[in-house]
Amino acid sequence: MRRAYIRLEEDSEMKDALRALIPEAQEDMKRVKIDLSVDPPEINIEAEDTRALRAALNSYLTWLDITENITEEYGN
Repeated sequence: MRRAYIRLEEDSEMKDALRALIPEAQEDMKRVKIDLSVDPPEINIEAEDTRALRAALNSYLTWLDITENITEEYGN
């Protein structure tokens, strides 16, 4: 089993972004288990193999990056 743990910044925008991702994390996936925490803001990923772990990491980090860019550009 491969694992990744990411602790994120403690700000309201990050927490809002994580809340928006909770439904995605609750989807039943074959090779990956995602646990999101809003307080403290964390992402925990467990995957059967490195490919699945990398794919999940890329997806969640990209979604958070997009959210951050939109927030910076357009405000809350």
